[in-house]
Amino acid sequence: MTTTAPPPTLIGRYELLTRLATGGMAELFLARERGLAGLERLVVIKRILPHLADQASFVEMFLREARIVARLSHPNVVQIYELGHEAQTYHIAMEYIHGSTVRELLLMSQAAKVKVPFDVIVSIGAQSLRGLHAAHELRDLDGQPLGLVHRDISPHNLMCTSDGHVKLLDFGVAKTTTASVEATYSGNLKGKFAYLSPEQCLHEELDRRSDVFAMGIVLWEMCAMRRLFKRRTELDMMQAIIGGDVPRPSRFRPDVPEALEEVVMRALEVKREDRYESAEAMRRALEDAARSEDLQLGERPVAAYLKEVAGEKLEERRATVASAFERALTSDERRRLLHMTGSSSRSQSMLGQDDEDDLPTVVERPGAQGTTPGVARGKAADVRASMARDARPGADVGGEFPAARSVVMSPGGEGQAQEAGGDGWRVRGRRRRRLGVALVVVAAVVVASALVWVAQRDDAIAVSGPPLAMGWAPTVDPSVLQAELAPLHRELERATGRPVPLVITRDYADLAERLTRGEIAAAVLPPMLYVETQRREPGIELLALKEFDGGTSSDALLLVRMNAQITKVADLEGKTFCLVDRFSTSGNFLPRQYLREQGYEPDRFIGQIHWSGDHFQGMRDLIEGTCDAAATYSGAFLSGAEYEIPTGQIRTLAITGHIPQDTVVAGAHVSEDDAELLRRSLLDFDPRQALGVSQLGDNQRITGFSPASDEAFESLREVIEAERLDGESASGDAGL
Repeated sequence: MTTTAPPPTLIGRYELLTRLATGGMAELFLARERGLAGLERLVVIKRILPHLADQASFVEMFLREARIVARLSHPNVVQIYELGHEAQTYHIAMEYIHGSTVRELLLMSQAAKVKVPFDVIVSIGAQSLRGLHAAHELRDLDGQPLGLVHRDISPHNLMCTSDGHVKLLDFGVAKTTTASVEATYSGNLKGKFAYLSPEQCLHEELDRRSDVFAMGIVLWEMCAMRRLFKRRTELDMMQAIIGGDVPRPSRFRPDVPEALEEVVMRALEVKREDRYESAEAMRRALEDAARSEDLQLGERPVAAYLKEVAGEKLEERRATVASAFERALTSDERRRLLHMTGSSSRSQSMLGQDDEDDLPTVVERPGAQGTTPGVARGKAADVRASMARDARPGADVGGEFPAARSVVMSPGGEGQAQEAGGDGWRVRGRRRRRLGVALVVVAAVVVASALVWVAQRDDAIAVSGPPLAMGWAPTVDPSVLQAELAPLHRELERATGRPVPLVITRDYADLAERLTRGEIAAAVLPPMLYVETQRREPGIELLALKEFDGGTSSDALLLVRMNAQITKVADLEGKTFCLVDRFSTSGNFLPRQYLREQGYEPDRFIGQIHWSGDHFQGMRDLIEGTCDAAATYSGAFLSGAEYEIPTGQIRTLAITGHIPQDTVVAGAHVSEDDAELLRRSLLDFDPRQALGVSQLGDNQRITGFSPASDEAFESLREVIEAERLDGESASGDAGL
């Protein structure tokens, strides 16, 4: 059946063809600009989210990129066509680029088992440096230099067009050194950690040589075909960057031309005084090296290589764009277009996978992968195992390790594993080389400034006293939880004045055990786990209910595949069920209770149980055919598409129950004063006031916290009693 396109939506003279992505601050559209005499062109529209249009700080951040790039007119910089205001919100119309990011180019080369040719490397480098120099030389209307520093140079932000041109993207975190022109955000760590300069890591004043260092990283990675500073934690990355122990790329690729290698290594000097003084100076040196090595410069080698490794994919994208004129695109088609715009949103790359997975790193052991496996599409158990590797004493990058006891994150970390114990919070991991005062500065940056970076705020938080660690069950992938919850923990630290580590435990039972053993001060317990834990440990104190989309309850769902010949619950008899965890309310207890209410005894009705580990993985398992039905809750189902789960392939067979939202509970060992401090901080939390967003996270969707009453859980206690009686009945039958 053909899907017809909906009536066109207009923003000014731009007809929106399809939404490509929605981020925390803006949404991205592919659009068609209609001009005079029937002229038209494809553009990308970046529009600030309507609910943020009245937030001055968000509007300023959104417009800052447009004001900077609009001043630039250079063939190696993405072009801004218009900054507009329509329907009470702002939008930017920018150039649509048909091509591939350098990051994708590296990944496709890796997949094809080929190495990027050196003439392609020098051509990409020279063009990128031309665009970067133009940005550095930008002046205001009075002719005064702005002192612009991009601060986010990386392979993700360099776009190669199909005709071989290279364009510099994403000035969203660029900063001028003249405070009168643009707002500065001193104290924020901007850019991707693996591409920061030493002075960024140390929070020193920046100049154009910071971007020169980042370009050195990009060229090094193209030469060596591996990541240079990618590590498991921000601390490790920044330690490596300021350490200055950079291996020569010829160590990994012996045929790297010596002249090219010398240019790369000079750009990577730790002391900025030893680097090239400008992007222009580096470009001239790079072109001289290319000529001395008889390498071809220009657009032609880039276009030829892009056609070789990405030609088929680019033609698919061209066809997808053409389809957008005729019909609504599917979610998969929209995701495949994202990197064509240079978007850094969560999306699949050209290869249909997380683009952080494939390239090895300089710390790789023989036969072991050196980078952290992606989590968006992985198995839950694999995710927890990969994130736990540094939690073992002496663990190095790579290798296979058993699951860790838990993962502890600082609010803003991307995977720093820690172990919580009676001796305090001890960072566990491979033996680190001491870097004196510099390492102290880096550590302070990671645990303090990274908080600011995640929340896009410029005020630091001073915390002291014993930590009030808060634990969360791995209801979805730990990386998703960490990303969504870090801003909340940051605000709790602001409100309490105490460290509030974010602890993601191994499973539901581990969360309850850590609370009752006193290893964490508070825990966010799913309703059924709260009832069970409170029965075993009556001294725990109910602090608050988490609000989801403004409500304090949600629906438990039983899902089946869209194409399954299953129309009623009876059709599932003897089938395989994907359940989440034995202590999951919506993922185990409620579907079992629902079966009883339909007249079935769960243990006899269910043919086999597959324990998926978390709600997202349960839906993935269902789609992949591991099971015939999956139990989850409405929040996971509604947000699944945001995390690349094709929820259009599954449907709700039954609502198995209506349950309170997760509870925040203080352990019995926590003092009354600390419990009250946490309760007050939770109830006062308002994401609009604190963070400028209507809700926290696409999955958690936290709109605040509400007072809690134990009476709301009486019906769940009845479910537990029914489970207990079923268990006794089964034991009796077995004895007959």
